[in-house]
Amino acid sequence: MPATLTYDDLLALAASGEIDTVVCGAPDPYGRLVGKRLTVPSFTRLCVEGEGVGASTFVFAVDVDMNPLDLPVSSAENGWADFRLVPDMVTLRRIPWEPNAAFVVCDAYEIGSDAMLEVAPRTILRRQIERGEQAGYTFRFASELEFYVAQVPPAEAFRRRYRDLEMLSSYRSDYQLLQGGRDEWLIHQVRTFMDEFGIPVEASKPEWGLGQQEVTLDYAETMEMADRHVLFKYGVKELAQRSDLTVTFMAKPKIDEVGSSCHLHVSLWDLDGNPVSHDGSGPAGMSSAFGSFISGQAQHVLDIGLLFAPTVNSYKRFQPDQFAGTAIAVGVDNRSCAFRLVGDGPSFRVENRIPGADVNPYYAYAGTIAAGLAGIEAGLSAPQLHEGNAWLDPALASMSTSLHASVDRFGASEFASTAFGANVHQHLHLSARAELTAFDSGCVTDWELVRYYERV
Repeated sequence: MPATLTYDDLLALAASGEIDTVVCGAPDPYGRLVGKRLTVPSFTRLCVEGEGVGASTFVFAVDVDMNPLDLPVSSAENGWADFRLVPDMVTLRRIPWEPNAAFVVCDAYEIGSDAMLEVAPRTILRRQIERGEQAGYTFRFASELEFYVAQVPPAEAFRRRYRDLEMLSSYRSDYQLLQGGRDEWLIHQVRTFMDEFGIPVEASKPEWGLGQQEVTLDYAETMEMADRHVLFKYGVKELAQRSDLTVTFMAKPKIDEVGSSCHLHVSLWDLDGNPVSHDGSGPAGMSSAFGSFISGQAQHVLDIGLLFAPTVNSYKRFQPDQFAGTAIAVGVDNRSCAFRLVGDGPSFRVENRIPGADVNPYYAYAGTIAAGLAGIEAGLSAPQLHEGNAWLDPALASMSTSLHASVDRFGASEFASTAFGANVHQHLHLSARAELTAFDSGCVTDWELVRYYERV
């Protein structure tokens, strides 16, 4: 990870005139990065010698349009109180496309307290990591992200309301090396700059959709991988904008196009750093603990489906002939199953195929750990392995088909409330409920206009 810096490295680069800005960012509820830009002296004074940079808790209680949601964490009642952005110094790194600047991921702390802000995404994930460690386990995750690229500058794409955009490819080219060569001028930047940004890339390829790309990131420890995920999305959008391109990580940007997924890979490790997912004893070689971990995920996935499919648009991706993980089953290298077992020996892992590219990794990873630990605590047996087309098996449960269903189930889930705590559970539920209200009562869709304008 050549991009990572120590504080002494930062001071030396500042003294030589190479770096003059430190970007302090924390993930918001949508997996976006929010924060402030500081001079190096201000960063030293406020973040290293001081208690952190002040910001409003408003950023954890807004919708995508930054409209306040009046949630317990931040409202008129508490004056939209401040919190502290406190840098996690192991995340300090240079920004390769912005060579005068460094970036550091921050945790959210309460003002006047050493306590982390309970509902901040990084805190939510940290609490589940701690629960895993108390049980004797750590985890390794990897996000496999897809996105679309349009040959239109962002301001122009917004002016056109994201309609009829010219995409990076003209015809379907999944895995096609010819299209990969045509896209290489951009994707080479992504692979190279991400590596320099401390986010190793395993592979890239054109995907099935017009202008769609897939980039696979190397696996990492849980929090590191969640940070890499959001930094990757931030970096791809930055690089695209500098080339007058627009990128979307929507789960389903067009109804007649394939959706963009974020397959989540996870494996189980002990506290000494040894892989414990595979010992040859159970189905497909899974260990007893990993079998319980996977069964817990399958058992609770509908209760926490909101954490894997967080937007109204997420559910447009769940079509059985387009490789989304709608059938709740576990199979060996079977893409029709929500949970696909892949790898062997130390690389043995389970891939959750439900999430789309719009997922917040801190929430999704936290949900994965919480459900898996519940399976271990309950001593669940290893799952039965499904063979054949899981989409056509009427005996299998299916992923919720609407945000309405996921919000209602999450809100009523005793498991979710216990796993995350009442305050976090309420915060996540109310935030999602507000998104539903905005869609149900705050818009008229193009579909409604075409369907009803003259005909009713």
